[in-house]
Amino acid sequence: MADTSRSLISTLQAIALIAPSLYTGLTFTYTHVVIPPLTTHAPPKLLAKQWLQAYQFAPIIVAPLVLLGASSNALLAYLTTSSRSRPLYIVAAVAIASIIPYTALYMEPGVNGAGKWKARELLREEGFVLKGRGRGTDRDTASEGAKRWAESVDMKTIAETWARTNAWRYVGTGVATVVSAAATIMGE
Repeated sequence: MADTSRSLISTLQAIALIAPSLYTGLTFTYTHVVIPPLTTHAPPKLLAKQWLQAYQFAPIIVAPLVLLGASSNALLAYLTTSSRSRPLYIVAAVAIASIIPYTALYMEPGVNGAGKWKARELLREEGFVLKGRGRGTDRDTASEGAKRWAESVDMKTIAETWARTNAWRYVGTGVATVVSAAATIMGE
């Protein structure tokens, strides 16, 4: 039983570090490697297509990474026998999980929604449509304020604002990764 328990803990520790590390790297890359050349060189319609494709693809990868990172750190907080590690695992789990409300409640009705709305406006002649209001990367999620803002700026401004807003997500998961690593080291 002890070997099984130790194996489970080791597996959770690996997931607790790898998942948020991958998320941090991916989010950093989108923000600092993908978006700058797009905003520097792409004309508005092409930028809208490229931003939208990158935006719509990411949840396939990032959602599982966030869920795995948060849940493995939460399980480690529950299972650890180290009183020094437990609060660190909790902090890591909460920091990773905070990506979900930040994205859903702040980014989606704001800059994400504005980007999709602007893409729809720019690509309407090419037949691009959003599937109505609601949650999802292919739906209209923009608040009325985000739509007004999107009307007043170009796609480049929206993509650059998205990158700055997105950066906070990798900061949070980067910190969570370091905190989780510290918890793992302290628990040894």
